[in-house]
Amino acid sequence: MQHAIELHGVSVFRLGRPILEDLDLCVRKHACCAVIGPNGAGKSALISILSGYAWTSTGQVRVNGSVFGRVPLEEVRRGIGLIEQSRSPEFPPLMAVRDLVATGLFGTICLPLGRDIAETQWARVDREIKRLGLDGFKDHPFGRLSTGEKMKALIARAMLSDPELLLLDEPSVGLDIGARAKLIQHIDALLHRAQPPTILIVTHHLDELPVGVDQVVLLKEGRIFAQGRPEHVLTSERMSDLFACRIHVMRDHGRFVASVM
Repeated sequence: MQHAIELHGVSVFRLGRPILEDLDLCVRKHACCAVIGPNGAGKSALISILSGYAWTSTGQVRVNGSVFGRVPLEEVRRGIGLIEQSRSPEFPPLMAVRDLVATGLFGTICLPLGRDIAETQWARVDREIKRLGLDGFKDHPFGRLSTGEKMKALIARAMLSDPELLLLDEPSVGLDIGARAKLIQHIDALLHRAQPPTILIVTHHLDELPVGVDQVVLLKEGRIFAQGRPEHVLTSERMSDLFACRIHVMRDHGRFVASVM
């Protein structure tokens, strides 16, 4: 079986304090893996490691077949789409959504001056915009979009680079119930494409998980608390232990919901 992500004995220490400890994790290609845990569990550190913005203290990281430290980092990053609000580029607020999505063709925050974009490339841009439900917004200034619309535009931009791995760090934070549901539907749709990217989504909430999630990793205090199929991992007992409170987990039409008792 081919894997998009392989971590072996990965630990991260900062100022002598463990942030991640002895992680062993494999995520197969084209799968959807959810990472869940309380604040301080190490979720953001894991995203930083996988996207090449931080280095491990010990262990080996392999992403899309490349071992970190043995290949140029920019080469690895070309195959990774990262959607993380804290690292979102500062796009010009008046940039049209269509132009912003098109920057995904070049990995820039502005369209390159003096470089022609072929009609076939614009067709790809428009197709991605439509797939993400933004067809009515393509001429709108990015800075005037709602939070949910901005997130969909950023995902469309990431998909223009044909990423093998898409990292989503709490993509629905700040969204209302309706906007969150629509965003999750679009993430599910990504998983049903002919050649879907591997998706790793970090969240606190079970109701943010796509129906197509294959694997769940529970992080607690920098260690893997449990991992496996969602129906085996997302139990009331495990979630109660993870968050140190009584939690009841239900499943309805393929989606998980948690309530505090």
